[in-house]
Amino acid sequence: MLDGEPVRFTGVNVWNATDNPAAPEYRGNPLDLSTASAGFGPGIHVVRVWFFQRLATSHGGARDWSTFDNTLRAAREHNLKVIAVLGNQWADCEGYGSAEAGYRSDQWYRAGYRDESPPDQPSTYLGWVREVVSRYRLDPTIMMWQLMNEPEDATSFRGRCPSDAGTMLRSFVSEVGREVRAIDGRHLLGVGTIGSGQCGTADLDYVRLNASRYLDVADYHDYSLDVVPGDQWNGLAVRAHEMAQLGKPLIVSEIGVIPEQVGGLEQRASLVNDKIVADFELGIRAALVWTWQPVAGGAANAASYDVGPGDPLLARLAGLSR
Repeated sequence: MLDGEPVRFTGVNVWNATDNPAAPEYRGNPLDLSTASAGFGPGIHVVRVWFFQRLATSHGGARDWSTFDNTLRAAREHNLKVIAVLGNQWADCEGYGSAEAGYRSDQWYRAGYRDESPPDQPSTYLGWVREVVSRYRLDPTIMMWQLMNEPEDATSFRGRCPSDAGTMLRSFVSEVGREVRAIDGRHLLGVGTIGSGQCGTADLDYVRLNASRYLDVADYHDYSLDVVPGDQWNGLAVRAHEMAQLGKPLIVSEIGVIPEQVGGLEQRASLVNDKIVADFELGIRAALVWTWQPVAGGAANAASYDVGPGDPLLARLAGLSR
């Protein structure tokens, strides 16, 4: 709901809007959301952004909220809502030296999120969640918190799934969700799953996880070339039906297609349009493409998932949300 009315919307991932040059091991370029939004067009209503601890930590471990504050201010000025993602399953953007070192393993979901601070960062994940949610709990620009980007519970990077992976993820969501709700009763909360059968969310574990009383919105990520991806156990159509039965909205917060895999930018625009039309027919409430790239970064690229100014996909998005 928005202003008391049912809403469905389209948007874009702008993960690097909060990239902070003062953060340890900084490697990217912060994207000015105010400048970027000039190229969005009328089909972009929501942006999904990384709110990771490393991006609010300067050299020496002091807090630096500048890129977070600037991003929210720019979103507010341009009538955008923000999905703020509080942590990453993967090492990317979290300050770790390798994919293996930064992977959130089964042990992390059992205890590490409470006990371990990432490299050069002052707080554990749970401490960070308390801190960032407390700071922005009254900000109306934030549409939703997502606890993690693509959580899964495996023994290690590319490791096996423990037999109790689903139980561990539910326990994690219960504890962290309870902490968020104690601080912020205003904003929606999601967990941020891929949704297509990962450790701890396969088959009915996905339903059990999203049945948590702390979660408001379920999530799916779609990088398939099929219009409606997935199988009879973990496919998007199955997830849409399950969440309708559960009485919770489902969003597809990442849709990614590489243009050269389908013949070019126009063909990518057509396929993503067909995907989102099918999503909305299934009752899905939102779809966000992966990922924005401004002209300075190369804009749309036929060999990547990037979407940029002038991309024909933007014109398709303009006619899809309401």
